[in-house]
Order: sequence, then C-alpha cells, then structure tokens
Amino acid sequence: MHLPRVWETFLNDGFDIGTFHKDLDGFLSRFETIIPEPSLIFQVFREMGPAEVRCVLFGEDPYPRRSSACGIAFWDKEVEDWQQKTNGNALKNILKALLIYKGWADYQTDLDTCRKIAGDKRIKSPAELFRHWLDQGVFLVNTSLTFSGKKDKAEHFRFWKPFFDNLIERLNQRMPSPLYVLWGNHAGNWKPKIEESIDDSGKIIRQSHPTFAHQFLDKNHVRYSPFKELSRKTGINWL
Repeated sequence: MHLPRVWETFLNDGFDIGTFHKDLDGFLSRFETIIPEPSLIFQVFREMGPAEVRCVLFGEDPYPRRSSACGIAFWDKEVEDWQQKTNGNALKNILKALLIYKGWADYQTDLDTCRKIAGDKRIKSPAELFRHWLDQGVFLVNTSLTFSGKKDKAEHFRFWKPFFDNLIERLNQRMPSPLYVLWGNHAGNWKPKIEESIDDSGKIIRQSHPTFAHQFLDKNHVRYSPFKELSRKTGINWL
C-alpha cells in the first residue's frame, strides 16, 4: 500500500513520507470498507514516475464500488467495452465528448447511437483509451485517493490535502511544470494552490466533471467538447 520508491524520494523533500504512511494506515483503519482495494490506492503512481508526468488530470474521488475503482481516475475496471452498461455516467459522457470532438456526434446524440458509432469507428476500448492517455504522460489522479461512503467524503478530502499540496509543489519545481486539467469542483479547488508555484497560469485548464452531461457538454452549443480545448492547449492526442 506504499508509494513506489521513486515517488517517495521525489516527495520526501519537506514532507515526511514515513510519517505519512503511518498516518494513512491509522486513517484507513477507522473505516470498515475502503475503496479501492488498499493495494490499488497508489496504482497511478506505479504507472509513471515523476519525470514522466506531462499533464495532471485531477478528478474527485474513486468510483464508489470496489468492482470499478482501480486507483486510476475515471478508469472503471468493470467496463471492458463501450457496449457494456455502466453504473455511473462519467464514462458515457467521456465517450460522447470524444465523439463530438471527432465530429461524429453532438449533444443530442443518444447513448445507444454513441455506442454504435464507437463500434463502427473502432474506438479504443475504455482500458485502451486510459492506457493511451497514461502512455502520453497524463497522470490520472483523484483529489482523494480513497472512499468509504458518502458521509465520510469530507474526511477523505481533508486527509489527502497535505499530500497533494506537497505533490503540486514538487511537480511545479520541475522545469517545465506540468499542465493541470481540473475536472469538477473539488479538482477546481486546487487552482489557487497550483498558481502559487506554477511558471505559467495558462497551464491550468478548468472544466466540469464528466458525471454531469449538461455541465461537461453544452446543450446550447451542441458541438462543444472539452476535448477540443484539451487538444489545443496540451498537444495530447486524446483519442
């Protein structure tokens, strides 16, 4: 359940990693169920080292199901292909936003049609898509790495705040600093902290959370997709 050694070394400047791990063990012991599985809490940190982080995509907290949460933000390990029914809305709206980005759909396109288009266009599977993002240095991380129930959410966000304060400071000491994509209100709360030490405030892209289609997309501008801005500002190939 510990961070990989490369991240421990990177974050240990001014932040006692040993004490943090002890505090984490104590914090998690207070809850009957922890999501994701404890062994997966730091999974995204195993996917890339600090030097490989090109873009930090902040979400909110893990999917509230152990069958879905995998330690990588927005990746629902339960969903193997786009034709599969999902419990949440985030993946559905990410798919629609990507199709709009490519010019293959608009806000009015229904989900069944989006699924058909995904099949016809041979869109990457969810796992392939998130692997594609990770391979380009997109660090898919939630602002809380753990979840135990809706009533405990504030406690989890509060516990993880010092950890992410330090993470942001250390990443921004690199030159160049990474880009930051903030999806949703909790992620958006990191904007002032990022601006304290970033070399260019234009590297912060704040957007709505994909759980809510009417916010992530725009019914009044049916061909709007957040991936158009992301592609233009990050240079990353999102599909």
